[in-house]
Amino acid sequence: MKPPVARLAPSPTGILHVGNARSLMWAWLSARARKGRVYLRVEDLLPGAREHVASVLEDLVWLGLDWDPPPELSPGRASCGDFSDIAADRADFVMQSQRTDLYRGLLARLNEAGLVYPCVCTRKDIALASRAPHVEDKARAYPGTCRGRFTDEGQAFRWETARSLRQGRSPSGVALRMKAPHEGVSFRDEFRGTMRIDVATDSGDFVIRKKDQHFAYMFAVVVDDLEMGVTEVLRGDDLLECTAQQLVVYRALIEHTSARSWPGKPAALQVPQWVHVPLVLGADGRRLAKRDRSIHVRQLADSGISAPQLRAWMAKSMGLPETGDLQQLLAAWPATTLNPEAVVFTADETLGA
Repeated sequence: MKPPVARLAPSPTGILHVGNARSLMWAWLSARARKGRVYLRVEDLLPGAREHVASVLEDLVWLGLDWDPPPELSPGRASCGDFSDIAADRADFVMQSQRTDLYRGLLARLNEAGLVYPCVCTRKDIALASRAPHVEDKARAYPGTCRGRFTDEGQAFRWETARSLRQGRSPSGVALRMKAPHEGVSFRDEFRGTMRIDVATDSGDFVIRKKDQHFAYMFAVVVDDLEMGVTEVLRGDDLLECTAQQLVVYRALIEHTSARSWPGKPAALQVPQWVHVPLVLGADGRRLAKRDRSIHVRQLADSGISAPQLRAWMAKSMGLPETGDLQQLLAAWPATTLNPEAVVFTADETLGA
């Protein structure tokens, strides 16, 4: 079996917290224990995300995690030294915000194949449609209002512009939605086994480019993983349900493009293996939130917790030996005895108080 190709994909929408750090270390250990490559991709598509890039890089350095240079021809390469002196000696990484031309070109291919369509629906429009008498009470999927409604994006924009003038507001733009298949989508997760999700019922046709022209997470990460040749995606199980939507995009891109046409020249376009790991919860039993400063990696470091201490706690929570020595953890890495349950984190526990 070939060594895996994995990625660390932090989203710098806030300061890195313990839950993020644990998932990143888990992904790193899984790949490095099998002599695999690890790429770093900063998912900074949202406005304002760039301001946290330096702190994310420095937190990864503090945790002791390294990464490999991205494929030579991959667009959006960035130098760590441009953001942080502390991380200056680390390999280059990829920034989503610098890959919009790549996303735009591949979206055009899906549009040519008739797999996407323009949508002018507002949240209010969708909510009203979901409350219609013929719609089930529990329905939360997009009802398909704009599927087949417009011949192209230009017509949709003209319609939205006319509506906005009637309502005395600025046009809100046009989104692009991916058509959901009628049949369910199946995939295997290393923790959950075989999963089957009916995208059409669960979410309906989903947005892959927003009204503000920013590309949606569902689309960008699939393009990135295909282009970078990623073979293993390890992330928190809060993203389990969106895997089916991403598979719809994977299969469409694999069917309607060829590896030779991609800038990174991947050896092949392939769907990765999925590993959705249990989350870290706070003392209240809820998933950790970036707004809680007490669980920020930076805050813990400033309060006196060392990187080996935090790594030891994270290792124990995964079902590994309680040590902060990464080489010992790589040597002990098992494939079958990892902890499948969510864990609770408190700073006092980590400090040993």
